Amino acid sequence: MHFVQINKTTWRCTGEGPRNPATGKRRQITRRGKSKTEARERVEKAIAELNKAYYFDAKITFDEFSQDWLKLYRMKGNKETTNEHRTYCITLLNRYLAKKKMTAITSIELQGLLNHLFANGTAYNTLRGTHNTAKMLFAYAKESGLIETNPVEATFVPKKKMTLEEASSEDTAKLYLETDELKEFLSYVDKHRNIIYRTLIYAISFTGMRPGEAVALKYEDVDLEKKVIQINKTVYAKKSLRGDFELTPPKTAGSVRSVDIDDIVVEKMKQLYQWREYREWTKSDFVFGDKEGIPPTVKMLNQTVRRIGALTDINKQFRTYILRHTHISLLAEAGVDLNFIMNRVGHKNSDTTTKIYLHVTSGMRVAATEKMHDKFTQLIVK
Repeated sequence: MHFVQINKTTWRCTGEGPRNPATGKRRQITRRGKSKTEARERVEKAIAELNKAYYFDAKITFDEFSQDWLKLYRMKGNKETTNEHRTYCITLLNRYLAKKKMTAITSIELQGLLNHLFANGTAYNTLRGTHNTAKMLFAYAKESGLIETNPVEATFVPKKKMTLEEASSEDTAKLYLETDELKEFLSYVDKHRNIIYRTLIYAISFTGMRPGEAVALKYEDVDLEKKVIQINKTVYAKKSLRGDFELTPPKTAGSVRSVDIDDIVVEKMKQLYQWREYREWTKSDFVFGDKEGIPPTVKMLNQTVRRIGALTDINKQFRTYILRHTHISLLAEAGVDLNFIMNRVGHKNSDTTTKIYLHVTSGMRVAATEKMHDKFTQLIVK
């Protein structure tokens, strides 16, 4: 080791670290200390950590390394849906990189991979997820001493150029139902024979809950006297089979929340409770449990919303999330603050929520036009 006394209180020590497994180059480790001994101890500690980090063989392939990374990633306590998404992204990457050595993969190759997925119609969110997965994976390779730089840092996610049609506010309007459209839709909901689905649709429309959060509701989560719902879980059903699910924490920490419910929802839930008691259904912890106590799957709820939507004259894509988006638009039209809306629907930040909020609904335009006309009229001297 080489020592240099920089001043009266500082020593610098330089030692020979392990060679880089990817390039074979020497790596010198330099540390400072208040004494010669302290500087040497810091160098020795850094060298020991590097030796421990050089765990992977320089010839390891992407397929082999990605499987090791996935095992570690699953140990972080992520939601199973997140783990599945990362696994799918690894599958996409393996189509191109499976047998490539980790040390031989370049930024140009990774960018070409992303460009090819983009050209073949891969959804933007999938591209972004694949890019983020690759970035985390190669960051781990760098931290482990396998590679010197993260090649993903020099890449980007291709994105389709927005057309004039796509920039139109009409696209945002398709995400939710206008007040008159919701009224028409609910008129058909009221005619639906299944009281569970009727109540679920009203609950989501008037609270902004995610479908999985609504299906997961238990009696202990609902206080009809205080008119409050506690949202602290969601359902995870990998195969969407009736009764085959598990309860997991909500999407994010910010999704755990209390939501005030309207008298309309309170009344609908009371009717459901009375129906269950009158029909002597099996006792269940779940608010939306059927006669056997089993709540519906999110998939079946989505299909029901689509079937009811098809009965209307509304030309929009009906799926369960249009109800959640409609709730956001109703609050925006009522002049409710964006931050309050975000908290109510369990969003820390959301492009969709912000887009809907900023999009001026037909009701707001009419009101604004009338106010402007009144104001402008006052300015005209007769």
